[in-house]
Amino acid sequence: MCARNRSNPASKFESVVDQGQGQGSTLIKVLVQSKPISKAHETFQKLVAKIGVKRDQLKEWQDYQPRFNQRLAGELVPLQTELRRGQRQMVELIDRLLSDSAPVRRLKRVQREKLEQMLRQLLDSLFEGDNNNEGDKALVDLYDKYNEISHAENRQLDIEMAEAMLSDVFGVDVGPDHGATSADELLENAQDLIRERAAQRHAQEAQAWQNARTSNRSKAGAAKIEAARIRREQASQEIGQSLRDVYRKLVSALHPDREPDAQERARKTTLMQRVNQAYANKELLTLLGLQIEIEQIDADHLSTVPPARLAHYIEILREQLAGLERELAHFADTFGYLSPRGSALTPAKVDRELSIDLANLKVRIRVLQGDLVAFRDPAALRAILKEYRLEDPDEDMDDVFELMNTFVEPVGRRRGARRR
Repeated sequence: MCARNRSNPASKFESVVDQGQGQGSTLIKVLVQSKPISKAHETFQKLVAKIGVKRDQLKEWQDYQPRFNQRLAGELVPLQTELRRGQRQMVELIDRLLSDSAPVRRLKRVQREKLEQMLRQLLDSLFEGDNNNEGDKALVDLYDKYNEISHAENRQLDIEMAEAMLSDVFGVDVGPDHGATSADELLENAQDLIRERAAQRHAQEAQAWQNARTSNRSKAGAAKIEAARIRREQASQEIGQSLRDVYRKLVSALHPDREPDAQERARKTTLMQRVNQAYANKELLTLLGLQIEIEQIDADHLSTVPPARLAHYIEILREQLAGLERELAHFADTFGYLSPRGSALTPAKVDRELSIDLANLKVRIRVLQGDLVAFRDPAALRAILKEYRLEDPDEDMDDVFELMNTFVEPVGRRRGARRR
């Protein structure tokens, strides 16, 4: 170990945190100064490098989260509101075209069918895009007016179909008291239930396998199992002690109460805050990096660490790496629906996909605004209806596949759905 008296507050090593490339970057630079002297040292170095990469990725996501939220509130929500407002105006306009006596005499049967189909699709879009419309009596009345079954009956059928799919395909019986008021809500709730039951099943299988192994063992085998358990507990205690030893050395060097110089005391206070946070989070890599930063250790430090202590370091880093991967998995779950299939998820790609969605929304709004003008012109309306193709009723089966896709894509995200 290389311990020095610190006369200059500025370390010759760059700050572990301040580089902005991840908190392990300085430690990685120090490690690569020499080749690993053993397999354990090589494993340690690889773990350090992986943690550095994962930290960089996590920081990217954490830095991007405010921008994403800002774009949602400042760009996406206003466009969605504008689109729904235009769709509402179009619904009312088409209803007037179908209801007023003069236009009716000029519209042929096929033209009326096309307008009614447009109206039904717009109503579907309004109800799917905004749950608040469920309590809009005017919209519900229009839905009931132009559909063979009422809005309430249709929602109940969707829920029953979702219940049947969950039971037949996934083997999940949600029961009559699930409390969901829509198929989407039911499927979203069922996702958590499916994951929970899968975890319980895996735990039961693991326990059954362990019980089978234990039942086939002799008393001597049971003694070995108990001895292994004791060794694991002892190893866990030793690993914790290794982390505490690093922490205590840092505290000894940085405790601000022992520093008479006011400027240096303030610097050490800041460093101690980082030390305490790293220790609380069991971040060995950050603690070692801080030791490097204050020149408490150097590149040769690992070569002097006893093998048992190095093994403890490796276990701590593995646990830390697993924690980082879990945090990254959370972002993958949150933003995965915005990344192209088969594509590595990054904030830049999510942001590009969000920009594409925003551009598509703007196009839909422009088209809708043009239609609101054109539909008031009898000649333009007839030209539009001439080009419009009535959809086959069998295409409604697409809705079934959309429900199935909610287990692949987050609920509420229906890419490619028909919209006007």
